[in-house]
Amino acid sequence: MNLAFFLLCLSIVSNVTMADIKVTQMGDTFVNSIPAEWSVTKGSWQYFDVKNCWENGSTCYGNNPSSPYGFPNFEALPNQQILNFKLNSSEAVVIFLRTPPPLRYFGFSQYLFTRGGNPEPVFASVGDTLNSLKISTFGSPAPGVNVFNQHAILIWSADLTTYDSVKAMLIKQGVPEKGINFIGLPILLPLFMGNSPTSDTFNMLMRTAFPTVQADYDAYTKENPFYVVKVGLKIPIANNPAPTIDYANETSGILESTKNQSMTTLQSALNNLVNDIKKKYLKDFILKDQLVNYTEKVGWDCIAGNGKCNGDNHDALYSLDSLGAIVMANPKDIVIIAGVNHQKTGKALYLNHSIYETVKFAGISAVGDSSFLTESALYHAGVTLPKDPKRVQYQNLYAYIISYNCNGLSYCHQIPTPTAENPVGLLPGTPFLLIGRSYVDKLTKVRPSVNEVIKHQIILGTTRVSP
Repeated sequence: MNLAFFLLCLSIVSNVTMADIKVTQMGDTFVNSIPAEWSVTKGSWQYFDVKNCWENGSTCYGNNPSSPYGFPNFEALPNQQILNFKLNSSEAVVIFLRTPPPLRYFGFSQYLFTRGGNPEPVFASVGDTLNSLKISTFGSPAPGVNVFNQHAILIWSADLTTYDSVKAMLIKQGVPEKGINFIGLPILLPLFMGNSPTSDTFNMLMRTAFPTVQADYDAYTKENPFYVVKVGLKIPIANNPAPTIDYANETSGILESTKNQSMTTLQSALNNLVNDIKKKYLKDFILKDQLVNYTEKVGWDCIAGNGKCNGDNHDALYSLDSLGAIVMANPKDIVIIAGVNHQKTGKALYLNHSIYETVKFAGISAVGDSSFLTESALYHAGVTLPKDPKRVQYQNLYAYIISYNCNGLSYCHQIPTPTAENPVGLLPGTPFLLIGRSYVDKLTKVRPSVNEVIKHQIILGTTRVSP
């Protein structure tokens, strides 16, 4: 082996093995440089455990089965529930990390969890998410560029003076300024900061979805390359408030379309698909259209007293895919979903439909756009001829069935039943909710506008009883 090749191999190995060490070194260097008049509390980074929540929690807050949740923790003992904590107005949570390997989406969202000492969760976002289209890393020439497997730092604070001080400390230790991201808590909403019994509590969630290589993502979560610390003046000074920034405009100005289809013809294609599906399944099922409702609520609505938000995210366009819970008395009953694949048309980074248990609002399982192939629409429409023009007409559409018993059907997602190894499941006949999500229009960098996408359609199929 020649020397150059040996050094190259050594460099590659060093880069791999030093990645986590670099996160630790940055965090340790920062903590060791904190002035004496500042307090320091080390934390950890944890992941939400759905199984633990299912067995021990009172609610799972509408967790997305397609999206693991990570969060900072400042409790002495590990706890797999989503944790909340109090912050003084002059404190900052500083997170050193390496970003995930390539995937469809990741983002960091800040939340008001409980309000003014009331233990009932509000769990409302207080602003837009710092997502993979916005974050800057040490390797980013511009925000949203070169964001995977890169080092970055988040500073989360309600105080601009604290942010400036922390940022100056980081730059002094050699951290590249471009990799420092500020997440400002909008204290003037108002938020009630401090450690009194009537203070608000907060948390932050990192969402990830659809990794390119699942094994790489599994290794990433196991390695857990995060370093979490809370810092601030021991004697707080007058707050220099972070700005209150409204949620970004969702309107891109571009209606959902394909290369050769206007929104009108794409809507017509979906209507034709639904009619074909009904013709195919009418013999075996009594079919009933369900009302699909999109929600345009954001966290500030909940903070103002308009209900609970259960961890809303302005990156996601949510839909309730039926009025209330769906009850299927026969395990062979079906729910048919037919829609436009917003990921293929460029209106979303990803979409899914998720099944929820109704008492704990726990996400049981989901089917996502990687399964929403054109073939799924053709199959459920009964299109079999190679030259059928509907193969072109339905190219950006999908159709999928959800059932307790797929009974030999293709493109069917079977609701899992609980087992001894995994209790997260539903027994046949258990009522469930069906919720849709469409994540991030690349142009606006927030959720797709409800006025710019074509609404999917839901049909409930009740098995006909033979005479």
